[in-house]
Amino acid sequence: MGRPRDVYGLVSRYYGKHPGGHFFDRDTLKFFGESLSTMRLLKGTVKIKDICGEEHECYVLSRLQKKHPLGPRRTYAYFDVDTLDDVTV
Repeated sequence: MGRPRDVYGLVSRYYGKHPGGHFFDRDTLKFFGESLSTMRLLKGTVKIKDICGEEHECYVLSRLQKKHPLGPRRTYAYFDVDTLDDVTV
């Protein structure tokens, strides 16, 4: 399976690997003031180290959090290209 073309492709692949996942659930998005329409899947992949120092190749999801404690801001989420786990940095 190739690289997802857009955020909707990422969501589809995410639920394919994590049928019980909650990252893109309506209630989760609502809690953070996010919506799929304001998210963007950035081109290419990046290599990052997670909080344990393990390296991952990841897709980068740019998202607008309207309910961020410091006011609305764009944040980034990282998804491992093989497992589609949300990688915490």
